[in-house]
Amino acid sequence: MSTLSDHKEFDSEEPQVPLGIAVLILSGVALGTLAMIAAVQTWLPAMGLSLSGTQPQAYWDLARSAGIVAYLLMWLSVAFGLIITNRMARVWPGGPTAFDLHQFSSLLGLGFAVFHGLVLLGDQFIKFTLPQILIPFASVNYKTIWVGLGQLGFYALIPITFSFYVRRQIGANVWRAIHYVSFIAFSMVTVHGLLAGSDTTNPMVLGMYGMTGLSVVFLTLYRMTTMVRATA
Repeated sequence: MSTLSDHKEFDSEEPQVPLGIAVLILSGVALGTLAMIAAVQTWLPAMGLSLSGTQPQAYWDLARSAGIVAYLLMWLSVAFGLIITNRMARVWPGGPTAFDLHQFSSLLGLGFAVFHGLVLLGDQFIKFTLPQILIPFASVNYKTIWVGLGQLGFYALIPITFSFYVRRQIGANVWRAIHYVSFIAFSMVTVHGLLAGSDTTNPMVLGMYGMTGLSVVFLTLYRMTTMVRATA
């Protein structure tokens, strides 16, 4: 039986990706996405026509694909975060490995989420503006509420992800409290994907949401059960 102290053995673990590198990666994704859109539309007109002329859905398809990848990475982060709180991580893939995967998937998920949002600047159908992409519930052109939930979920992920780097300063208890917000953020992006995404009629996509959602519920209930047993 796992105990309440099982997850405390990871309190001394340090992030394997330095803070400067993490910020550089996310900044590079943002700047690279904006540069790609500008280059395609300005300096590469032939490719621009293929993206906005004969294939007007290209930017939208890129955003959809990146959104699904970002969602799956967030699910992995939540799942690994849950299994390191009990003995599951010791069975597979190992405690320190699960902790690293928890952090890596969070950072990668943020990167794909940044691309998911910014690449929509190239879409000529909905015609998102940068403020509409950055400000929650400002996307009046397309499903304002459900897009806004996804934006809020993304912003909630930022302090959760970067709390790895200030864990010693804020203390393990505060760090864990911040991480509880990940359940809210995961719920928001799940609703965002289901109600704002254009692939929810696809059985495979619906199956993905069902599998990821049920697995998080199972891992959460398992964690609660082990905590109650340990307290008893």
